Amino acid sequence: MKKRISVISILILCLLVILPITAFAVSGSATLTGPDAVRAGETITLTLNLSGKDIYGAEGVLSYDKNVLELKEMKQKVGGDWVVEFNGNNFVAYDNNLSKPISSKTTVLTVSFKVKNVAVGTNIKVSYNNLVVSDGSNEMGLGTVSYSVKTAAPKSKDNALKSLAVSNATISPKFSAGTTEYAAEVPFSVSKLEIKAQANDSKAKVSIDSPNLTPGGTTKVTVTVTAENGDKKVYTISVKRAQDPNYVPSGNNNLSGITVDGFKLSPVFSAENTSYVIWLPYETENVTVSGTPADSRASVRVEGGENLKAGADNEIKVICKAENGTEKVYTVIAKRAAAHGSTNEPTQPTEPAQTPTEPSQPAKDGGIPWWTLLIVGVITLGAGFAGGYFGKDLIKKKES
Repeated sequence: MKKRISVISILILCLLVILPITAFAVSGSATLTGPDAVRAGETITLTLNLSGKDIYGAEGVLSYDKNVLELKEMKQKVGGDWVVEFNGNNFVAYDNNLSKPISSKTTVLTVSFKVKNVAVGTNIKVSYNNLVVSDGSNEMGLGTVSYSVKTAAPKSKDNALKSLAVSNATISPKFSAGTTEYAAEVPFSVSKLEIKAQANDSKAKVSIDSPNLTPGGTTKVTVTVTAENGDKKVYTISVKRAQDPNYVPSGNNNLSGITVDGFKLSPVFSAENTSYVIWLPYETENVTVSGTPADSRASVRVEGGENLKAGADNEIKVICKAENGTEKVYTVIAKRAAAHGSTNEPTQPTEPAQTPTEPSQPAKDGGIPWWTLLIVGVITLGAGFAGGYFGKDLIKKKES
């Protein structure tokens, strides 16, 4: 009450100073609104609205049964220059700058509660008592505004179907609420299933997703039941539709790519090239190889890639099977290194050795190669030179 006296007094004083001295006739009303249905365990939010003319301030006291409700939050909603202050269960709201009074329906605040685990039919009542509004010089008591509701029964969890019927196909097995997977086969002339489904609980909702059926393929048709509490159950019908009798299956068995996890393929992939190599360290015993078909209707399987032999070439086959059944085999040779220290290492491909050779010269002098004669001449010349030198030396010694 001290807070109320203080705020209202300030409002009156300010308004007397800044507003012309005229007679105000404050008028107002209030409402407290909330959800129509409340269940144990739910969180509910109530809204306090004020309506009137030239309302610059308001206050009131919140009242509720703590055995039924747990207070979670009180929050200001009115904007502009308004301020809403909370003190326990009391609130005081006022236009801080006295510039935008409430003159139409305005949400001032909200208050949220957690409904405790109470029995169905328990009365829930929340009130704002002693509500007062002011125009700055006059006050008007609005008394008490209340929200009241009885707790409802928990929402149904029933998300089962009561019936499921297909008019242009036979589903297998026979429908049962507890069975969610079914199958059907239809001729090419049937492009879409005609389904009727009814939920077991009238408060549940049923949605049917029945797309166009794929010729020569299997299409999943679904029926989803959403219970009142939001729980869902999906019933699925896998429908195999016959192929168009005029359809010609694709013979495209090319790959658009080969991938080796963690390693590089050599050479760079080309759909026309079917032979590749990867180099692996000794520590790699297994490698994952995968292929991507150029035609989405083709399939791919991989043979090999596990328990690779060390120091050897390990063949891995990537086989692309076309829609018409023809296959194309791509081969990846995995060269795993030998154990450390072993001489049995896989060899890198090398270019053939190129040993330069001198062009042959025609033989001279009775078939003796010219270079042989050259060597003999050099030796003879050297011997002659040496003999002359040592001969002169001996003559000099004799003369002396």
